[in-house]
Amino acid sequence: MNTFSAFPKQILVLVGLLALSFTSRLSATDSAVANAHMKRGDYAAAYREYRGLAEVGYPDYQNQVAAMHAAGQGVTINKVLAHVWYTLSASQGSQDAIQAKIVLERELSSEQLARSKELAKRYAAEYVAPYRPPSWSLD
Repeated sequence: MNTFSAFPKQILVLVGLLALSFTSRLSATDSAVANAHMKRGDYAAAYREYRGLAEVGYPDYQNQVAAMHAAGQGVTINKVLAHVWYTLSASQGSQDAIQAKIVLERELSSEQLARSKELAKRYAAEYVAPYRPPSWSLD
C-alpha cells in the first residue's frame, strides 16, 4: 500500500522535470524560429513567436514586440502597445528600451500615455513580475 501511494508522486515529479526541460529548450527554439520568420519576411509568424517569449519576461523580446507594434510588422501599428512593451523592457534595465520609450513618448497624446501606463501595470503583473524578484517594480 505504501509503495503504491508513493508511485504517483514519483511519476508527477518525473513529468514535472520533463516539462521544465522541454520548456527551456522550447524558448531557445522559439527565438530561432522567430528569427527565421523575420528573415523570410513572415512578420506575423515572427510576432507570434516573439510575443510568446516576451510574455515570459525576456526583455530583448519585449523590445522586439514593441518595435513590431511601432512599425506595423506583423501587426497593425499601435504606438500605445509599443510603449507598453518598451516600458516593460525598460523596467528590467534595457537601455535600448529606455531610449525608444523616450522617443515614443514624444509622439503619444496624454490620453495615449495614460492608457499605456494602465496597460503596462496590468502586463507587468502578468508578464514580468512572475519572473523577477519580489523587490522588482514597474516604476
